[in-house]
Amino acid sequence: MKKNHFLLGLLSLGWIFNYAHRMAIPPLIPIIKSELGISNAQAGLLMTSLLLPYALIQVPAGYMGDRIGRKRLVVISIFGYSIASAFMIFTRHYWHLLAVRALYGFFAGLYYAPATALISEIYGRKKGSALGIFMVGPPIGSGIAPLIVVPIALALEWRYAFLVLSIMSALIGLALIIAVKGEVHEVDNPKLLIPKHVFWLSLMNFIVLAAFFGILTFLPDFFVNNGRSLEESSLYFSILSIVGIFGSLIGGALYDRFKKVSMMVALMFNALLSLALAKTALPVIVPILGIFFYAVGPIVTAYTSELASDENRGSVMGFVNMMGFFGATVGPYFLGLLIDRLGYEKAFYTIPLMYTISIGLIWLEKNKK
Repeated sequence: MKKNHFLLGLLSLGWIFNYAHRMAIPPLIPIIKSELGISNAQAGLLMTSLLLPYALIQVPAGYMGDRIGRKRLVVISIFGYSIASAFMIFTRHYWHLLAVRALYGFFAGLYYAPATALISEIYGRKKGSALGIFMVGPPIGSGIAPLIVVPIALALEWRYAFLVLSIMSALIGLALIIAVKGEVHEVDNPKLLIPKHVFWLSLMNFIVLAAFFGILTFLPDFFVNNGRSLEESSLYFSILSIVGIFGSLIGGALYDRFKKVSMMVALMFNALLSLALAKTALPVIVPILGIFFYAVGPIVTAYTSELASDENRGSVMGFVNMMGFFGATVGPYFLGLLIDRLGYEKAFYTIPLMYTISIGLIWLEKNKK
């Protein structure tokens, strides 16, 4: 059990930096827009460019992890995304940024399916709580990203921030190689099989991650547009993510106890709180939103693992996440386009609408079953 906890800790660290790299862009958007002269829609494409290859590799990653070893593929992912992100230091034009982010997205996409399938398998009935710990990666990674990249961008130059992050994440991959010998769990007869009953959950995940990454991409700029400084706006972004650490832990624990009901409650509060944020732009809403915003991740992950067997768990985890990140690919660009045409307040009203639709889809899935 101690070995499992140690592995969970390292996997969680790798997931933290997976998110720190990808979420280094949002707090730097005001600087990048100024330097390169790009629009909000083009800024949104800086997230889309990594999320599209990330989404496409999900199912192959789940199946590859089942075949060659889940821990082995996680290590390949960490070194791959660290090296790819370090290439940001050489970018000089907008299309350079898109290409580097796409390469990063490919290697980052190899991580989630094998890692979550491995955790679900070794923790069994306690997988909700274990995945709640693992899923602190998004809030911690998103929270530390501006704390690392903004000071470096202001003191030196924003591209160096990615080099620093790459060195830090590569150390996690090295620790996994040295400290965890061999494969922890091997799949006897892996199958590339996606059951029909995961369709509604996958569609819901598409919409939820479109909303999730839409908010994360433009939240700092949303507050800058409402009269806050870049430093203050980055702080609110970090607060959302730091509070989300507790939201992730709470979400995992609630799933172990209340199962699917916990998902409905989390989605409902996300709809209400994102509506309040769009209407008022009050910073006090941010920490409350952070709890429910990040509680959804471990709940969806744990529920997905129960819809699969050991033979196809990696493939199913990858498929549901793939559909989610197709939504994440569309979300930032769609929201950026709406901001350009309608302004921030009206554009942000689409976020609670998406959460409301996702509640309906889960209810529909319940009735279908």
